[in-house]
Formats: sequence, structure tokens, C-alpha cells
Amino acid sequence: MNEYRCPVCGGELVWDYERGEVTCSRCGLVVDRIYYYGPPRMTEEVREKERESLRRHYPKRNKEFREYRIHRARYYMARKYVEDKPWLEVDYDKVIETGKMIHSIKSKATIEAEKNIGEKDLWEPINRTLKLIEETYPIALARTKRSKYALAYIVYKYIKEKKYPSDREVVEIFKISGTSYKRLLKVADKIINILTAKPVAI
Repeated sequence: MNEYRCPVCGGELVWDYERGEVTCSRCGLVVDRIYYYGPPRMTEEVREKERESLRRHYPKRNKEFREYRIHRARYYMARKYVEDKPWLEVDYDKVIETGKMIHSIKSKATIEAEKNIGEKDLWEPINRTLKLIEETYPIALARTKRSKYALAYIVYKYIKEKKYPSDREVVEIFKISGTSYKRLLKVADKIINILTAKPVAI
């Protein structure tokens, strides 16, 4: 007879792990007992008491473990976001610290542009001009970081020298395209027209 069938009626056998018995689904005969040779099994009530004991006796360890799990989740979230985007770079320390990807993920071109701004000591005039643009024509800043920096530089140079910087200079520093430069010039014209209505010092 099939070992998975009842020896009396041929019914299908059922493993009842809660009772620890093998019974016939047709006649109810207890055919065998389930033997377990592993470590003693705990009930859910015993498990919960053990977890509570760990929380009570090792609060610091549990806190560190929770933080580790959160940090790991944030890391994988950021890595997944950029895995097929080789032009992006992630500041993983910032992602792990803040839990936000905004200002933590930048294009390589933006990183290079920011490096150029620092090397040419342009942060102070660019930031002052950005603030000026925000006060006079804020809609102009609804663009990428590189474009905002480039726009501020174009406006700053015009106010200081009464002429716009060359497309080659702006493209090289801010890593934008020649087409973007032409668009920014049109926006810069509008800003300059607003600013020329009153004296401006930068």
C-alpha cells in the first residue's frame, strides 16, 4: 500500500503538526506520530516574552540595529535610483543621514561645474546675484543648478563689465550646451532690463 495512504481505508494521510499526529483524512485513524529531533520549538507567546526581554535588557543594541536597518534601506534606495544612470553620482553619507535624495544626487556635470566655480572663486558673486534675481525675477530660477549658476554669472558679468561673457567661457565653466547659453542670454536680457530701472551694486 502507498505509504501516504491509510492502511485501513486507503484514505489520504494528513500531517497535523499542531497535535503532532499523522491522521487519515477519511476515517480519522491516527496512523503515526510526528517526530521532531531539532531544538525545542517555542510558542508565539514564549517568543514575544523573549523579544521583550531583549528590548528591556539590550535597548542600545536594539536601537543600533534599527538604525542600521534604516541606513541600509536608504543606501539601497539611492543605489537603485542611479544604477542605470551613469551620469549621476550619489552622496551616500547625505542620503543615509537625511533619508532624502534631493541635493544628495547630482549629475557629474553639476559636480564638475561646482568644482570650477570654487576654483575660480566665483561662489560669493554668484550667490549674491542669485539672491538679487530671486528678488527681482524669481521665475528665472526654475531651472537646473548649472543653468541657475550660469545665469547668475552672466548677469553678474554684465553688471560689472557692461557686456555678457562669451559662450565659450560660460559653456566651459558651467558645463552647459551652447543652446542653453543662448536661452539664458534671453532671460538675462529681461533681468537686466528690470535691474536697470534702478541702480544695482554687486
